[in-house]
Amino acid sequence: MASIIDYVRGTTDSFAERGLSRVDSLIFSWLAYVRYPDDSPVRSREGQPLREAFGFGGLTGMTAPLHGPRETEALLEALAESPRFKDVIASLHYEKSSKVEEQQFAAICFLLPDGLGTYVAYRGTDNTLIGWKEDFNMAFSAAVPAQVTAGAYVLLAAETFAGPLYAGGHSKGGNLAVYATLKCGDGVRSRIVRCFSHDGPGLSEACTADPAWPATAALVDKTVPEESIIGLIFEGREIPLVIVRSSNPGLLQHAPFSWEIEGTDFDIQRAVSYDAYKTGKRINSWLKTMDGAGRERFVEILYKLVQASGEVTFSGLSSSLENGSLSLMLQKLDNMSDEDRGFFTDRLSDLVATILLGPAPKKAVTPAEKVAAASDRIDDATARFNDRLAEIDRLAGL
Repeated sequence: MASIIDYVRGTTDSFAERGLSRVDSLIFSWLAYVRYPDDSPVRSREGQPLREAFGFGGLTGMTAPLHGPRETEALLEALAESPRFKDVIASLHYEKSSKVEEQQFAAICFLLPDGLGTYVAYRGTDNTLIGWKEDFNMAFSAAVPAQVTAGAYVLLAAETFAGPLYAGGHSKGGNLAVYATLKCGDGVRSRIVRCFSHDGPGLSEACTADPAWPATAALVDKTVPEESIIGLIFEGREIPLVIVRSSNPGLLQHAPFSWEIEGTDFDIQRAVSYDAYKTGKRINSWLKTMDGAGRERFVEILYKLVQASGEVTFSGLSSSLENGSLSLMLQKLDNMSDEDRGFFTDRLSDLVATILLGPAPKKAVTPAEKVAAASDRIDDATARFNDRLAEIDRLAGL
């Protein structure tokens, strides 16, 4: 089955002949992760065509920090030669990382040829622990710094470039795109043709209570792989999910290079797997057992433990766990107050138990609780049924 690299290599029609698709969106979203040189023209308003930005070698420094650097380099080379993409102009690149503000942000605009519109791409979580900390902050904060910056950036893009707008991103970048669409105001939102979230977590309850949420949700095109976990966090019923087949198992399906393409669109599946549905439902249920203050307390304690490792990147933390950093984190936990240590271990135990066994049984008493319980049973039965049908589809395709 084809990947996004195969799609770029095999596509010859222009954006005028075939408008921007969700596959194009995933490609632009991934380009927001690329590390552009400080003196690159893509940081200016005038920008630079992709044939020039990626067409003269020297790509290793732009792709080395990323997940899938070899695949990314192959993608950039294909884009520079692609009849569809080579004349797209990359422009207005901006990034900011602050330990003090606990912010990790980057965005870039892609100007489609012939004035067909501007795609505003937001970077997802990078390899820094600050980036992951900000993700966790979304569990209790009405707006993390990257979301606020994302809202300001789409306004800048709207002021700078005329015509239709598209917004999108992968992982946290999808969340930022949806948040920016929510907060940009009616005038700018009326110019947004579509907002793409590629396996991005949903917005907090505070955001979905915004009066502009229905208009925003109507613009969102959300894609998730069959085994999605990240994309199901804080996800409600307002946005239908487009389920994509992936060549990877489990959490590794989050990687865009594993998303399979059929023709000019993704290989669309019937539903997420029952295991993914169940895990997402249980994580969301666990989050609801704590108020905002409780979530914040849990995240802050977790981050203090991670800091005790001395690592500054997620990959560094992962590799160092086998070389002594886990003992440093446990020592940090032992040195905490009895109250903080008890709170953290209790909540962590609740999380593990909820994921493995489901939420603790609670008898529905009020009419609203009874309706919610009935709705949950229907959702569960539907998820099981769709999982069985998906298995039949797979067997029929053999």
